[in-house]
Amino acid sequence: MAPRRKLTGAQAELFAAVCHHYINEAESDCNDTPESVPIFSHLSRAQRLKLVADVAIGMLCEDESLPPGTVQHNSTFMAIIQILFTALEIEVDIQDDQGDVGEDLLNYDEADRSCHPRTAQEVEDIKVKNALIEHRAEKNLKKLKKGKDVGEFHVEEKETPHGVEDMLSAANQLNRIYKGGAVSKRERDSIRPLNDDEKYAFRWRRLCDAALQQDTPNNSTFRDAFPLCNVNFDWRCAKCAKWYMALNLLLDTKLMDYGSATDKALITGEVSYKSYADPSQLPRVKSLERNINLLMKVYASSWDPKLLAIDQRRIYAICSNELYAGHYHRKWVVGFHEVCVARGINFQEPGKNYQARLDIFRDTKDDLIDGCEYSFGCYEDEDLERVHRNWRPKEEGPKELGFEQRTCSGPGKPDRFSSALSFRFCWETENLQSCSRCKAVLYCGRECQVADWKRGHKNVCARLAKERKDKEKISQMAKED
Repeated sequence: MAPRRKLTGAQAELFAAVCHHYINEAESDCNDTPESVPIFSHLSRAQRLKLVADVAIGMLCEDESLPPGTVQHNSTFMAIIQILFTALEIEVDIQDDQGDVGEDLLNYDEADRSCHPRTAQEVEDIKVKNALIEHRAEKNLKKLKKGKDVGEFHVEEKETPHGVEDMLSAANQLNRIYKGGAVSKRERDSIRPLNDDEKYAFRWRRLCDAALQQDTPNNSTFRDAFPLCNVNFDWRCAKCAKWYMALNLLLDTKLMDYGSATDKALITGEVSYKSYADPSQLPRVKSLERNINLLMKVYASSWDPKLLAIDQRRIYAICSNELYAGHYHRKWVVGFHEVCVARGINFQEPGKNYQARLDIFRDTKDDLIDGCEYSFGCYEDEDLERVHRNWRPKEEGPKELGFEQRTCSGPGKPDRFSSALSFRFCWETENLQSCSRCKAVLYCGRECQVADWKRGHKNVCARLAKERKDKEKISQMAKED
């Protein structure tokens, strides 16, 4: 299981931009741990940066081997895709809030602006479903803690790649991004020039658009029947769902070879209450825990605090086209840039020279090691002991992977922030008692219990009491999206 080929051109430029973006995301603990890739996201920050650097080198540098087909490297590749999705979503949201930056350029589908509020019955059904899933998840977690044997994780290979329903679903998805044909060259050429603010506002979409346009029948090595240069949108598209579909085809379906259904299922998919409520998912949870603990233990034993930022520097050296650095890394950045200039490499030209820049990094990293004990974004006079404390990797993962502590189901006490809202939440987690009748919801005290009864629990309590013992039904609920 591994990527099938190297990335080049606009696709390489996009991938390098995401890896470079991850330096700052990891530094700030912001959007750096996608829940849908649990192995990657539960590793330490320093370990994740090392893996991103390894994958960047393998995908971008022509003389290096492709990334190893290990569970941690494949998880990292999938995490990079998810981090790109998050960057796209944030970009669209920010531009939507600003309103006046490139607004005349945006393309919306009609469905984007529609909103269908849930009915009271739908809201009630969701509350019941969530309460039943959380209750059953807690029961199954207790059994796991007592050492219940759930067996080995294994997903059966399908004899046929797709059933009729799968094929119809895939056809519908493809229809959404291909129907109507590609944006014509004439239309693209007629788009007005962008100012600097607009270039920044559309940055990720322009990078993604260029990567999709590179996927022509001549350049694509897999499933050429669907070249992504023919999608029915361009960088002006404000519908994230279309970007997700097209980029998944480009970077996952066409690029990744998973090897087996078990490997793919282990790597991708959030771990949550639903995972614990569905007994068929418990072997995966235990397998994930074993993998995470082993990876963390091995990495922690080799971590050197004197080289804390070495992998941030590796990513920067290969992927960045910007001249910047925190206080303790300015000397290194200047020295690295000077060697690039001396060797005729334009450091600020995107999409090129990945191997040459890696070679320069390797040639100079020991000569310019000063400051590497500080993370890349550290300011002057940062407390080094505090920096190391925040970055030091742990030797084992969480005891209850993906299981968030349950909270009181009541509304809590009103405050100046929540009093104007039509709904409130109590975030209490200590000394909770279950409802004496349904046993499915928890309360921190009588005040919250009475308040929740009045606001709707009285309508569902009997239903919860009846359904909470139906393990098969709850397991099926947990399987639903």
